[in-house]
Amino acid sequence: MVDLPDFDTPALVRAVEALPAGAIDDLPFGAVRLAADGRVTAFSKAEARLSGFGSRPTVGKIYFTDIAPCFSTPDFLGRIERARAAGTVDIEFGVLGDFDAAAKELRVRVQSASDGGLWIFIRRL
Repeated sequence: MVDLPDFDTPALVRAVEALPAGAIDDLPFGAVRLAADGRVTAFSKAEARLSGFGSRPTVGKIYFTDIAPCFSTPDFLGRIERARAAGTVDIEFGVLGDFDAAAKELRVRVQSASDGGLWIFIRRL
């Protein structure tokens, strides 16, 4: 059995990137990996289930237009863009809204991936 990181693990992205292939699906919170151009390269089964997105295809889609346009806002995407412009991304914030339940409170952590993309981790409260 693999030792899974917690949402609050300080170097969460390093811990997740060190997991064996497919282990992100076992995380108890959502995990989405974006390439530098915003295309989804990984979308955990937990995120698909918890968000209500289900089994629809995600890999290769642009996250902020094809999957989560509701997060293409100054409060969500704007924070990520500002952090990215300042250098390495390592931010955490709360936001209301979700694909499945618009009034759900979410804790979001966004961290730079090792290859220039981003990881978005979402815990629903």
